[in-house]
Amino acid sequence: MKILPDCYLCAMRQALGAARLVSDDLEFQNEVMVRTAGLLAGAPREGTPPEGGELFYRMIRELSGIPDPFREMKVRQNEVVSTLLPWMRETVACADDPLLMAVRLAIAGNAVDPGARESFELEKSVMEAVEGEVGLEVYPEFLERLAGSRRVLIIADNCGEIIFDRVLIEKMIEGREIEVTLAVRGGPIINDVTMVEAEELGLGELCELISTGLEMPGTVVARAAPEFRDAFRDADLVISKGQGNWETLEEEDREIFFMFQAKCPAVAAFLGCPEGHPLLLKT
Repeated sequence: MKILPDCYLCAMRQALGAARLVSDDLEFQNEVMVRTAGLLAGAPREGTPPEGGELFYRMIRELSGIPDPFREMKVRQNEVVSTLLPWMRETVACADDPLLMAVRLAIAGNAVDPGARESFELEKSVMEAVEGEVGLEVYPEFLERLAGSRRVLIIADNCGEIIFDRVLIEKMIEGREIEVTLAVRGGPIINDVTMVEAEELGLGELCELISTGLEMPGTVVARAAPEFRDAFRDADLVISKGQGNWETLEEEDREIFFMFQAKCPAVAAFLGCPEGHPLLLKT
């Protein structure tokens, strides 16, 4: 998805939030906003929102001298959501369709995102996933594709959310002869999962871990690391988590299943759904 007019306003809000997280100094915050405005003004119109985010989040890291401003937030989010693991596993195990429930929870977990939203209601999102009806029309196609797959690539998104993804991976490999590869960000960007958090959570014991090689809240395949590009090309099934990954991958010339929530009015309008709507889409 190309940058829309609303994306500029969202980017400025994100930049201010990150600046305030880094420092209470008003001069620093003003400098961040001025520089962000300049970066956005010079960004290619044909780019995607995550590519714009890459520019100003890198600037904030360099200006502040803090390599990972969201590090404490990421640790806290993983700790909080990890307490839900026993409940999630039991909920999946007791469901009429355990895999479907795992998919619904993985989509619900996408609510953990301080970038696209100023706040989120995790408990509400989870309960809606368990009890409500969501946009899962392509689930039968997903199930059919999974049944015929040996190599599955999952492109991760946020911390906190990755705990929900863990439950999905556990259910996917249960009783199936498949190899799952989990791709994480190449470096710190908002609260997205990097190799540091993936290893802290022990995800390498569950599946293969690779890096996209990108420090942006999305995935541009043409700019990604060779290892990722190979995995993306060779996978029988690609699962993309999060709105940022959808924004950068929805025009790729291969089948991809997207699991995310429409987190802003612009994306919701683009997709023709209510804001906050859980989605399972396919290219």
